[in-house]
This record gives sequence, C-alpha cells and structure tokens, in this order.
Amino acid sequence: MRRSLGVWRKKVAATARQLAAWGLVSGSSGNVSRRVDKLVFITPSGIPYEFLHPQQVVVMELDSPLISPGNYGPEAPSSEWRLHFSIYRAREDVRAIVHTHSPYATAASLRGRLSVLHDEGKLLFGDELPVSAHAPRGTWALAQAVTQALGRGKAALIARHGAVTVGYTLREALLYALKLEELAQVAFLARSDSA
Repeated sequence: MRRSLGVWRKKVAATARQLAAWGLVSGSSGNVSRRVDKLVFITPSGIPYEFLHPQQVVVMELDSPLISPGNYGPEAPSSEWRLHFSIYRAREDVRAIVHTHSPYATAASLRGRLSVLHDEGKLLFGDELPVSAHAPRGTWALAQAVTQALGRGKAALIARHGAVTVGYTLREALLYALKLEELAQVAFLARSDSA
C-alpha cells in the first residue's frame, strides 16, 4: 500500500506542475485530485505547484475525510476538498478532477456563461458550458452547486470563481482543462472581434 501511495502522489504532483507550466493556475490556486478506490489524493493548500513535491500531496478517505495534517501527510488538503468529494460521491465514473482559475475560463465564469463556438469544443462539451450557482469558496454549498451544474458532463464553470473538469484519468481531466481554457479564449476573441 505504501508503494502505491507514492505512485499516485507523484502523478497528482506532476499534473499540478503541468497545470502551472501551461498557465492554467498560478501559485497554489486551483487543485487536482485522483480517486483510487476509497482514497482521494489531493493537492495541498498553500504550496505553489511549481515547487510541489509528491510527499506533499494529501491522502484522504472518501468515506470519512479527516482533514488534520499528519493523518496521511504533513500538509493540509486544498480548501476545496469538499468540491472534489461531492463530485466523487455523485459520479462513480469520475476518477480525476482538475479545478483551475485560468484567466479566460474565470472571465467567462464572471460573465455567467460560455457558449462553445467551434465544432471540436461542441464534441467535447456540447453547445454551452454549465455555470454553477454562486456560493462561498471552500463550502459544501459551493461543492453541491458545482456538482449539480456539472451533472453528467466533463466540465463546468464555477460562478465568479473558475472552472472544473473531470475525467477517468488525470491526463483526461488535465486535457479537458486545457481545452476549456482554449474555448474560453476563442469565445473572448470572437466577442472582441465583433465589437
């Protein structure tokens, strides 16, 4: 078990570092998690992803989250752990979650909508990305609002906050986050071009 903990911590840390490298998060904003059976591997709170080490990834139990540092690692979990748990509990098919504060997706979340304008995006996400109701960050109210907006989809905007993408693998959730940011940028450029 100890060996597999290390493997999944490495994968979550690598995904978080890739988010930072692609400019989808800055510092310690946003978060990444991977569900493995009844365990959730999640990025810690307050550590810039450029400097994140695998041993800093927090391991929590899905059925009984214990958020005291030291239970499964030295760090506290992301303040949005409730968001991840809510989605995992509602969606048995989801094994990985990426939450970003990327610039264009966040701007779309402030506008309250994101129409998907090009065909490739429509294949992935449909005609329009759902937007959650607004709720305070780090709360069960936010977690429930986002889970409801996400439904059975691959992505949702978090009102006045950012975006969340889900997948069966970390790579899938990561690539959806990248594609979502690209779609939001295209929508922004199309609007500014028509103004």
